[in-house]
Amino acid sequence: MPVPSHRVGAYHVRMRLCFIGDSYVTGTGDETCQGWAGRLCALEGQAGHDLTLYNLGIRGQTSHDIALRWQGEALARLHGRNDGGIVLSFGANDAVADAAGQPRLALQDSLHATERILRVARTRWPTLMIGPPPVGQPGSDRRTRVLEQAMAALCSQAGVPFLSVWAPLLDSAAWCGGIAQGDGLHPGGAGYAVLARLVQGWPAWRDLMAAPP
Repeated sequence: MPVPSHRVGAYHVRMRLCFIGDSYVTGTGDETCQGWAGRLCALEGQAGHDLTLYNLGIRGQTSHDIALRWQGEALARLHGRNDGGIVLSFGANDAVADAAGQPRLALQDSLHATERILRVARTRWPTLMIGPPPVGQPGSDRRTRVLEQAMAALCSQAGVPFLSVWAPLLDSAAWCGGIAQGDGLHPGGAGYAVLARLVQGWPAWRDLMAAPP
């Protein structure tokens, strides 16, 4: 179902949110082990919102891998409740080259997996999607950028709000510098803090935080 767009004064929302994706959802590289999802929910907690965070990121997984597992994991946490929501973010692993120099997942296979997830998620819970970030690898990043733009179009067709974080993260010293100083793929806590703030200020997220259960 689409995210409600109405606002309800000073109402403080209570929700259980499943953040579903890969290592960037998990927060790999963050010395505080919060990642952007944990930081985001902490910021909302400071504003009085009562959020239960389920971090369902798995390092190394592609869109196809996530499509196979996400529904069972979300149902185990949200079934029978009227206060659930889904936040999706994945795709960077799809574009990583394998031993033969080919992306782990072809573009059409990535989009097919994403479409399968969106088709089910949007009919059950308020659903948002965050685009895959740049990871500091030129070849992978070129492919990820193409995938990110195609995912945005797919979400538009499905009526699911999509946040592109590509340009602001590419311009972020905290994100790119954190990758360079870390494992070469993941930022540190300062980079994830930038991403958390991008999501926090996103109108679709603000609408979710203003919606009654």
